[in-house]
Amino acid sequence: MSTLIGTVIRMMVRDTIPPKIKRFIIVGASADTLTLASVYINTELNIKVNYNLDLRCQHIEFDVAGRDYLDHTSFVDCSKLKIIEREELCEIIRNRPAVVIGHLSVSDLELVRRQIVHSPTIKGKIKKRYGFY
Repeated sequence: MSTLIGTVIRMMVRDTIPPKIKRFIIVGASADTLTLASVYINTELNIKVNYNLDLRCQHIEFDVAGRDYLDHTSFVDCSKLKIIEREELCEIIRNRPAVVIGHLSVSDLELVRRQIVHSPTIKGKIKKRYGFY
């Protein structure tokens, strides 16, 4: 578990309404490596949540082709980072290795990171903390 960046995880998350099993990508780590930044992968673009063009433009459409961790075309939400305690996630992975369902290609990871860098809804200090610049 030297680096988790680019890892795709599928597990229960509690910060959605209702709590549910979601796929997400680890996209960055804090300098002290205590916390990780992640973004959710959504089945569809929820217009109620992403009510304007600015929010909708911060999603990257991923086709299922060449992405074994997807079951269908999905959307990577780069409008916000979800922060996870590194040790907590590592413990989950140790106990249930099946939660790791894949890894992004180098080009997909670059695409996601570039979108996050340009996101107007993520504060610069947060981007800096997680190594985006």
